Amino acid sequence: MILIIDDDRAIRLAIGLMLKQAGFESESVATEDDAIGAVRRREYELIILDLNLTLATTGRQGIELLRKIRIFAPKTPVIMLSAWATVPLAVEGMGFGAVDFVSKPWKNSDFVARIRKALADAEKKAEADRIETLEATERQAIVRALRECDGNMSAASALLGITRQSLYRRMQKFGIT
Repeated sequence: MILIIDDDRAIRLAIGLMLKQAGFESESVATEDDAIGAVRRREYELIILDLNLTLATTGRQGIELLRKIRIFAPKTPVIMLSAWATVPLAVEGMGFGAVDFVSKPWKNSDFVARIRKALADAEKKAEADRIETLEATERQAIVRALRECDGNMSAASALLGITRQSLYRRMQKFGIT
């Protein structure tokens, strides 16, 4: 489910229709309070955030909302959207964790491609977070063996099935003292 946050009803409908045609489900909100409420209620695959939810065109409200969203949804990719795009605003948003910046008006095929890329990147990152690296697993096994053997390197190396010298080298490699 993708959340669309924009004060303009026509924009919300246009993005919702674009997403539906691309095979995505979405819901939309118009205000900051509704956005925070939605993010608190459920986890979204992606959030599309307009940076100007009032008549102001500075983008400050959207940046502040992005910071609040990050509290409740730190891993959810956010694509910023604005008719008043500036490079400093985009850079600031990226600094707060946005993954992309789309200017209004947009080309549907480009926007959908950016959405698909953001979702694919988020999935890759989530997968990488789930899989422990071989080195992390090896380090944990060494620490666990040393604890079980009360720091006795001979007993720990026997438990791990390696020589004492190999254990010592691996301990140096991982900074285990």
